[in-house]
Amino acid sequence: MPTIRDRLFDSAIKNTIPLTSAFELTPICNFACKMCYVRKTTEEVKCAGGLKSLDFWIDIARQAKEAGTLFPLLTGGETFLYPHIRELYEEMCKMGMQVSINSNGSCINENTIRWLKEMPPARINITLYGGSNKSYEKLCGDAYGFDKVRHGVDLLAKNDIRFKFNCSLTPDNAHDVEKMIDFTKRYGMKLRIATYMFPPVRRTGQSGDYPERFSPEEAAYYQVLVDWKQLSPERFAILAKNAQHFTELTPDVIENLNNKEPRKMTCMAGKCSYWVDWQGNLSGCGMMDIPKIDLQEHSLKDAWQQLVNWTQNLRYSSICGNCVNRPVCFSCAAMVHNETGSFDGRPVYLCEKARYSAKYYREFMSRLPKEILRSVEESQTKQEEQRCLFDEDDTNQL
Repeated sequence: MPTIRDRLFDSAIKNTIPLTSAFELTPICNFACKMCYVRKTTEEVKCAGGLKSLDFWIDIARQAKEAGTLFPLLTGGETFLYPHIRELYEEMCKMGMQVSINSNGSCINENTIRWLKEMPPARINITLYGGSNKSYEKLCGDAYGFDKVRHGVDLLAKNDIRFKFNCSLTPDNAHDVEKMIDFTKRYGMKLRIATYMFPPVRRTGQSGDYPERFSPEEAAYYQVLVDWKQLSPERFAILAKNAQHFTELTPDVIENLNNKEPRKMTCMAGKCSYWVDWQGNLSGCGMMDIPKIDLQEHSLKDAWQQLVNWTQNLRYSSICGNCVNRPVCFSCAAMVHNETGSFDGRPVYLCEKARYSAKYYREFMSRLPKEILRSVEESQTKQEEQRCLFDEDDTNQL
């Protein structure tokens, strides 16, 4: 049954109300992760015009509230390094917004906790980059990074401030995957792990592959491994059975897909969600900076309408949008653009990752007890029979 939140988002999408947003306050971070798409040094930020003032962001927040934004996310860089984070956060809370915060966790200290407790956030999203100091040093350049993160997380837990864990998995921290899963279990949580890393187009200006991420096969293997480690056997069996429907993209299949209509964007960007970068430009998604609408020249209301119009007119890759392997691939317009440099290209990296995902789901599925596989098959058969009955009832009522 749909929740109140589900209904809010459905209504916002239907009426193109900007219900949710991300305010990227700063690209500055105390970590220097190799795959980061936004990080800049203090000197680079200064040369690019500096950070936006507190007054700028409060004005944007007020405009956002008037436009219908209820669920803003404050992000970075490292969000807690924005000089006026407390003042901005408190002002947005007073506006009635349900504010969430992205953080790497290392800058959360006793003083931070004191003011967060006065107006608790909707949630703090902690991104893990390893399960040891050694991994943090290798990936993030901080030899004590894990200790700092653990301290920050402990403070959140002890003070009943809501948080969740995310993880960006790369060749530099993959060996810690079980350590990270075990770490999050101590707090009674699961770890949401991303094994696909976007090409950092915003930072490098270059689309396509780059050396700091997994090969397609590695990304697929760790995706399946993480599901195996964290999902129930029944849920894993359902995913694995879906992967059995993988179809090889032969020249004939590709030609057939190319002859279909390009697809509209399927995510919430430009429908009920938007992103404002640290320089004050509004776009639909933080992974790409197009369209790029300057909020110093346009009101947020006008910029939002421009984004809506752009999104409604956007079409992307017939091959990706109509692919028979979408249940295994989960591609989006931003992935296609960052992988190929255009919206109508074929992101071969993602095609290969999907092919290997199907392979590894099959391999891991063979380890499941036969009674679980049989139970899932029976359940799916019953659901299909029920759908057929509903279809017949609908037909009889015509």
